[in-house]
Amino acid sequence: MKKIRNLVILLVTTLLLSGCVKCNFKMDIKKDKSMDYNITYALDTSVFGDKKAFSEEELNHFKELGYKVSEYSDGNMKGYTLTFSVDNIDDLSSTEDIEFNLSSVKSNKSNKMFKIKKGFLKNKYTAKFSFDSSESGLQSNSTLNSNNTDNETKLDTEKETELEDPEKTDDLDLTTTEDDNTLDTNEDYSKMMDYMDLSFSVTLPYKALSNNATTVKNDGKELEWNLSSSDKKSIEFEFELDRFSIKPIIIVIGCILGGLFVIAIIVTVIMAISGGKKPKTPTPTNEVK
Repeated sequence: MKKIRNLVILLVTTLLLSGCVKCNFKMDIKKDKSMDYNITYALDTSVFGDKKAFSEEELNHFKELGYKVSEYSDGNMKGYTLTFSVDNIDDLSSTEDIEFNLSSVKSNKSNKMFKIKKGFLKNKYTAKFSFDSSESGLQSNSTLNSNNTDNETKLDTEKETELEDPEKTDDLDLTTTEDDNTLDTNEDYSKMMDYMDLSFSVTLPYKALSNNATTVKNDGKELEWNLSSSDKKSIEFEFELDRFSIKPIIIVIGCILGGLFVIAIIVTVIMAISGGKKPKTPTPTNEVK
């Protein structure tokens, strides 16, 4: 009977925690090679109360790395969105093999994300990304909040205590202590990974050449990976873009046509002037025989 009761408590706790943490990576690549990349971290206030996803120190750290930081709010989900944009993804590409770690958001904003193979008219881009929850701040390897562990309540310890003593279920506390208003990123949440909203998605201007996405939409232009697992995830996709963006081509064509038009006008004017001048009739001379 006690085992059944403990199982019920575990199931209820799981349902309460489902979707309580959001970590979404979104990448939007456009035809002109520009790209918008944003990362949203958010917590469910009904579970974590007024705890913050990041401390002020972390937010300042992100800004120093070049991210634009904005507040995120969607119902009970509160947190932050980190954003950066580039004008040309060629600046983030290399001819060498690259594996970009999505979890490295706290340590750097990588200058290289894609492997590029340049063609005559099109470039081929290969993306190999990885996501490791142990480096994402969702387990115990964060370096920016390492000074708070002594004063914070351990979530897994609380859960295990409640399961051992069902009589204390009314006192289950899923938040950290009041001494710190920031979620403890040193805490090990790996057991909850399957119930978090963790994902990576990319929107492409053309159909992907290949991918290992969890979900594919819009004829292969929208790809999404479910990262809600404690295992290391591998994200791979390939796509092509025009080597020369549309705007420069239009400018070049416009300059060529404009130059030809000017030359045509000059030639026309010259011909008109030349045609308007009648050749002089030679004056007859009388020859003496």
